Amino acid sequence: MTIPPTRLTACLAASALALALGACGGAPAAPSAEPGAAATADGSAPVAAFCESVVDFEGASSAGPPVDFATATPEEIQAALAQFGTTLQPFLAAIDSAAPEAVAADTATLTGLTRQALSTGDDTVFESPEFTAAEDRVDTYMLAECGYEQVEITAADFEYQGLPESLPAGVTAITLVNEGEEQHEVGIVRINDGVTLTVEEILALPEEEGMAAVTFAGAAYAEPGGTDTSFIRLAEPGRYGVACFIPEGSTAGAEGTGAPHFTLGMLGDFTVT
Repeated sequence: MTIPPTRLTACLAASALALALGACGGAPAAPSAEPGAAATADGSAPVAAFCESVVDFEGASSAGPPVDFATATPEEIQAALAQFGTTLQPFLAAIDSAAPEAVAADTATLTGLTRQALSTGDDTVFESPEFTAAEDRVDTYMLAECGYEQVEITAADFEYQGLPESLPAGVTAITLVNEGEEQHEVGIVRINDGVTLTVEEILALPEEEGMAAVTFAGAAYAEPGGTDTSFIRLAEPGRYGVACFIPEGSTAGAEGTGAPHFTLGMLGDFTVT
């Protein structure tokens, strides 16, 4: 099975757009029910509302623009990006309005640069020191204040270390630490009810059959030596699969031409209860 790449060159960096940030390639996660009412010490916007607004945006942006980048014309891509931006605007507005004072400036930087990228198609803003510094501070704040389950997964060349056996249903902060010399991601899907195939067997299916067997949940991506945190809503109990689709030979700033990393051992599974 193949899925679209998760970096911006394929889907306008839905991962970077998500503030913490996930990836593209599947259906958006459903918004949560009513967020809690925990408040910041200085009386600014409720922390829980902010946390949920970021998770909701991450789920919405993870689907990526509604276009096949491999076959679409430049005009079709631009139209899809415009449609994608329109879809995401309410989620960006919700983040801005809920941002606690402690991260209001950083949040404004992230949402402002995201709007800029959506309107221009220029992904270089996500590599700017301004964006990455603000992103790191928002990640740190959410890890400390949101109260979500937290998992740290280490990516090496070519294996995962620290994959959990099980997680509770709900939002989990997945931190990917890349200790390898190549780019790595942790792409997470829910294996649909009634599917008894292993992750390896699903990955070997033709694309249409493979995609029908799973539901995209989210992803985290990190350059060599880098770290990325993604807040992923694992809403439904069941089996979940993990894989890295990045081709062998992908290093910082350069995409490889080899086989996907999952063929070299970067795959696994866990259960959500």
